[in-house]
Amino acid sequence: MEQAWILRYGELGLKSKVVRRQFQRALKVNMERLAFNSGISIFKDRLKTMDVMRSDSSAEETENLLCHVLGVVAIDPAKVISDTIDPETVAKAILANDPKAGIPRTFGVRTRRVGPRGKYSSQQYSGELGSALGKIDESLSVNLTNPDMWVRVVMEPEKVWLLGDRITAPGGLPPGVQGDVLCKIDDEHSLLSAFLIMRRGSRLIPVEGSDEKLLSILRDWDPRLGRHSIVHDSNGEKRWRHPWGVVGLSADEGESMVKRRESDVKTVPISTLEPLCGWTDGEIEDLSKHIRMPNEHPCMPNLEAWVS
Repeated sequence: MEQAWILRYGELGLKSKVVRRQFQRALKVNMERLAFNSGISIFKDRLKTMDVMRSDSSAEETENLLCHVLGVVAIDPAKVISDTIDPETVAKAILANDPKAGIPRTFGVRTRRVGPRGKYSSQQYSGELGSALGKIDESLSVNLTNPDMWVRVVMEPEKVWLLGDRITAPGGLPPGVQGDVLCKIDDEHSLLSAFLIMRRGSRLIPVEGSDEKLLSILRDWDPRLGRHSIVHDSNGEKRWRHPWGVVGLSADEGESMVKRRESDVKTVPISTLEPLCGWTDGEIEDLSKHIRMPNEHPCMPNLEAWVS
C-alpha cells in the first residue's frame, strides 16, 4: 500500500478566496524549499478539496519535514486500503492490517465521501462498514462517544483510503505573509519569541549579533529566513517592505536600522514584540522542545490556565 499524507490547513480556510490562494502558495513554496534543503522528495496531489503529499523517502523523514511546515495544523497518514468500496471487502482489509484484531475493544467509524454520491452517503457507509467489521471480528463493540479506536476512511467512487493516527502539526501561518520583523537572536528567550512571531506569518530579518547556531534552528522552519518581503506600490512597482516590529531589540534600535523612502506618505512606528508574555516555565520548556523536534513534541500551551 502506497503511503501518503493528507494535510489539514485549519486557519487558512477562514481567509477570503484571494488571500487563501496567496497563503497556500506561500505554504507550498516554503514546503518545497524545506524538502529540497533536506534532500527529501515530495509529490503533491489532490484528493478533491484535500492536499495529498507523497514521498519516496521514509515515513519518519517525511513526517518530520511536514511537521516543520507552518500553516499545517494536522497531518493524516493515509493508505489506499481497497480498490473497491464494498463494505465487507474493506472491513477484511482493515482488520488484516490491525495488530489488535481479535482483542476485545470498542470502535466507531467515520467516513469522508469525496466525489459524486453513488450507492452510499457518508453516514450510510459508516453504518455498513461498522456492521461488516462487527460481523468479521466479534470482539469489536460499537462506541460512538469515546471508542478505543476510530476507523477513519475516505471513500472515493471506486476506492477507499484508511487514515492513520492524526499527527498534530504546528499550525499558524506561512512565513512572509504577514510582513517582516527585525530580530536579534542571541539566547533561548529571543529564539522562542522569534519563533512565535514567525508562526504568525512574519518573516524574520536577523540583525548583526545574532547567534548562527540558533538561527539554524529557525531555518529548519523558514529556509528564506532573512529575505525581505516584496510588495507592490500604487503604481504596481515592486519594493522592499519595511519591517513592522522587533524582537530582542528596542524600538529605537529597530528604527535606526530602517531606511524609509522619501515617497512614503504613511509610516507606522515599529512595535516591540514580546510574545512569551504570560507563558509559564513549563510551556516555555515545551515550546523549546517543539521547535527542535516538532514530530515528537507538539506545541500546546496550558489551555485551562489561559482560559481561566
